[in-house]
Amino acid sequence: MSGRVTRWPLVIVALVTVIGLAVADGGDEREPSPAPPETTSEAPGPDAEGSVWYCAEGTSLPGEFADHSVIVANPTAVAIAAEVSVFPVTPVGRVSPSALPEEVLLNVPARSQTSLRLADVVESQYTAALVEIDSGLAVVEQRVQGPTGIDVVPCATRSSAVWHFAAGSTRRDARLIFTLFNPFPDRAVVKFSFSTEEGVREPQALRGVLVPAQSLVAVNATDLVPRFSSVSTTVETLAGRVVAGRLQLFDGTEGLEGLTAGPGVPQARAQWVFPTGPTDPAVVEHIVLYNPSDQVAAADISIRSDTSDPSESLAPFDVSVPPQQQVALVFGEAGAYPLPPVSFAFGAAGSPEEGTGFWVAVQVYNGVPIVVERVAAAAAESPPAGVATTAGSSVAAERYLIAGNRAEGSEVALVVVNPSPDSIARVTVSKIADGRIAQVAQLNPREVAPQSRLVVPVDRLAEGDSYALLVEASQPVVVSRTLVARSGTGMASGISVPSDPVPLDPSAF
Repeated sequence: MSGRVTRWPLVIVALVTVIGLAVADGGDEREPSPAPPETTSEAPGPDAEGSVWYCAEGTSLPGEFADHSVIVANPTAVAIAAEVSVFPVTPVGRVSPSALPEEVLLNVPARSQTSLRLADVVESQYTAALVEIDSGLAVVEQRVQGPTGIDVVPCATRSSAVWHFAAGSTRRDARLIFTLFNPFPDRAVVKFSFSTEEGVREPQALRGVLVPAQSLVAVNATDLVPRFSSVSTTVETLAGRVVAGRLQLFDGTEGLEGLTAGPGVPQARAQWVFPTGPTDPAVVEHIVLYNPSDQVAAADISIRSDTSDPSESLAPFDVSVPPQQQVALVFGEAGAYPLPPVSFAFGAAGSPEEGTGFWVAVQVYNGVPIVVERVAAAAAESPPAGVATTAGSSVAAERYLIAGNRAEGSEVALVVVNPSPDSIARVTVSKIADGRIAQVAQLNPREVAPQSRLVVPVDRLAEGDSYALLVEASQPVVVSRTLVARSGTGMASGISVPSDPVPLDPSAF
């Protein structure tokens, strides 16, 4: 038996996106890539001699919409060095980079964090940073901020042959930009494909986009494929290596104002968990399920309410995702965020109850992996206002380090989900600042029941302008952070960086 799914009468409009042309030299041989780690962003761990982070989604010119900074958190008892190479954007079609990257050496004191605004190093419409650190325990996040909002997300720790983006829009009030970051010594060539209600589109101009060695290329989908409401995107590498990211802006002219940024998803999975955020009646949430394969994916979507006993939870919603197509499941009202057309948009009728917090688990039961993203949005006229888009997690861990936890005038919360069906997780939260690691007394230790979650209002419990947070648990958990502006526009949400992650147990769901 499956939960009831109601189709939403929604507007149609579709998609596509963006750019370039290139020819790669024949005869170049690529070295075989190592097996990919389980996450896009993962702290290498205490035994690693260092780590490399790729922060590629932001702007660094006065008046632009996503002012770009990187934040380095150091939980260790000794100072660490972070070498930051800042890359300006290279116009599409150039066969060589616009300029060499500018290099900055950051000293990050013991048990503290340090930030760098990229516009103070390089002025360019778009910028990327390569951050190389002599510690396997440090974590790097990026913050983008502008008139329409804010986002704070972990930087990527790997390149990939394929990147997926489940959510996106190029409708009239939107701007959708993809970033292609290649800090490596060989040129790269990529192609784009877009999933719409009209089928898959692979524009001729986007079947060979050249990304020169040591460069950042930005592809503006709204310039080339405008007026599509909802689109899923796959970026595939034909040669070389890249880190692909997305910047999505809504300007408020159609009731939605916000900014969201971050790297794509490098691998489709059969299981995803979304801790989601604190409940606010003004915020509309939905998840987008994107199936990049050529087979139908059959998935169960479980909604776990904060007020319900896990043993009494609702039957999962049963959703089929057609090949190379997207499906949206909406919690509550549809709101102003652009969704797929009627045939591919559904409402989770009555789940969860209004005003009740919840988390979501997606499990594919026929073996066809998919990509799933959660979107939270609030209309421009209502506080809070903004847009947040984040991929779920397919792993859990006993330790998470979270940087960039302060934003003026914002509420910040951690959300900890215990996915175990039968074991209680004991969780501690510590603040890292000014050379000290101190447990947050009001929280510790805290027990999280099986298949339940804990919401921690960080901004009410931890004082200071700059600090990192360390979450430690007695067993693997999933941790995310949310940031919501108390006034004006700003909303961010994302999975935190795990250390030594383990795959989620499919039997738990």
